[in-house]
Amino acid sequence: MVLYLSEALTASFSTILQLAIILIPIMILLEYAKHFQLLEKLTSILEWLPRSLSMSPQAAFPLIVGIFVGVTYGAAIIIEYSRQGTLNKRDMLLCGVFLAINHSIIEDNLLLAALGANLLIILPLRFVMAYLITRSVSFYLDQKVKTV
Repeated sequence: MVLYLSEALTASFSTILQLAIILIPIMILLEYAKHFQLLEKLTSILEWLPRSLSMSPQAAFPLIVGIFVGVTYGAAIIIEYSRQGTLNKRDMLLCGVFLAINHSIIEDNLLLAALGANLLIILPLRFVMAYLITRSVSFYLDQKVKTV
């Protein structure tokens, strides 16, 4: 019994250490990215993504932030843009669909890799699935509007 408890504690602390080694540098990089407005620059580079998903240009920043930083921060920006009237309901829905499947590609994928997952499979698969499902929802919404 004591041996099992000892092994469990050792494995738990090892996992926590691996997570800390991944998360602490990411949090530091995020602070630098905020300070140097790197997310805004990245948004201008990746503006093709929301356009290809039939979203308005105003959806680019919240979408990119959610993809790279995480769904919590992305959702906060989506809520703020919604309150300001910058995003319409359609864009909010499409951002939510995409980010539900493919959010925080840096942090999530590094955590999954630390647990033994293959990044070369997970990263493109998450993106492609998010893209296809969001594109399908966008097409459905467009068809629904045409029939009304």
